[in-house]
Amino acid sequence: MLVALFNDQFVDMVGETTKEEWYLKNKSGKLRCPVCQNRVIPKCGTKKTWHFAHHSFEECDGIHEGETDYHLLGKKGLFRWVTQMKGKTILEYYIRDIKQRPDLFLKENQHAIEFQCATITPEDLSKRISGYQSQKIASDWIFGMKRIKQKGPDLYVMNSSDLSAAKKDSNGHLYLNYYCPLKEQFFLLRNIIPLSQKKVAAHGHAFSAKQCCDVQWLSRTFSNLETHNLNHIILWKKQKTTWRTTAFKNISPAVMYIKKVLYFNHHSLTLFPSIAGIPTTNFYHIETSPYLWQTYILFLMEKLPLSLFSTCFIEKEFQRLLDKRIFQTRDFPYLKESWRDAVENYLSYLVDHHLLEKVSVGTYRKLQHVHYPKTLDEALKLDEIFSEKS
Repeated sequence: MLVALFNDQFVDMVGETTKEEWYLKNKSGKLRCPVCQNRVIPKCGTKKTWHFAHHSFEECDGIHEGETDYHLLGKKGLFRWVTQMKGKTILEYYIRDIKQRPDLFLKENQHAIEFQCATITPEDLSKRISGYQSQKIASDWIFGMKRIKQKGPDLYVMNSSDLSAAKKDSNGHLYLNYYCPLKEQFFLLRNIIPLSQKKVAAHGHAFSAKQCCDVQWLSRTFSNLETHNLNHIILWKKQKTTWRTTAFKNISPAVMYIKKVLYFNHHSLTLFPSIAGIPTTNFYHIETSPYLWQTYILFLMEKLPLSLFSTCFIEKEFQRLLDKRIFQTRDFPYLKESWRDAVENYLSYLVDHHLLEKVSVGTYRKLQHVHYPKTLDEALKLDEIFSEKS
């Protein structure tokens, strides 16, 4: 940690205090943890960023995880970045009611900023975001650049839990923010479209900390260039082809279940309908690949004895598979939508393509049968058509 108490006054490791001065303070025995009040000692070596450490192993509510040098350096860099702007910024402010200690806290705006480098589960991330929300504190997560790698034009591989912290910009697109303390550079990831659990198509924008002149940059939107949008279409088509050519190798619960359902109805998962596997609005709330859950919705529609059906029926069947952990959802604490919106938006897509007719709220009528390709060549040609329409 970078903050301690000395004679009941806050002191930190981002100022001009020398090593000798810190060691003199340490001899007095008055350096304390602001949270647990136990003694801390200054670590002022040559290999790691200067910081405070507890004198002995004590359980402290303010410490959530071990801090690497990269994390300490990032907190210092972000603190300097924020303090150049107006308003009071507090480093490692402890919020006692929820036992959380954001890396940065803008007191006037009641805004917490977390710099996340260590592995964190989506459940823990959601819990911490909910903690801030319970106190009516706005929050933003900035991830360390080591957590993301570029694999091609607009193609990135990230830590799977990062996506849980995504927000929507003014255009309704997902976005995340990254920071490299070594380069003092922000990397703003915009228009994110998940392709798999860790792989995403997105637009990346790099800026030095000096260029990002206020905290509003964390939610800044950018014009969607035609080149970027074309890359998204190409990446999605490649992913859809991968689904078709590797489905027989995959042994996940969802693949095995859908494969079995189709097999007993004389269909192959490799030749799933081209109108499935579509990146419809809010599709990412369901972590299971869209070619699987959308194919299953089409299968349910085909097996209904009547042409009329309700979304309640679809949702009930969906919930059954979620309870059995055959299908998986994603948790987005900052977003209001859920997997039910993903299902509803896919049904709306089918209405737009004249496969369904919306009779009333929550009620649809089948207009035509679902087409299953007979060969892989036919499937790929139809995929090309639907990629242009989606």
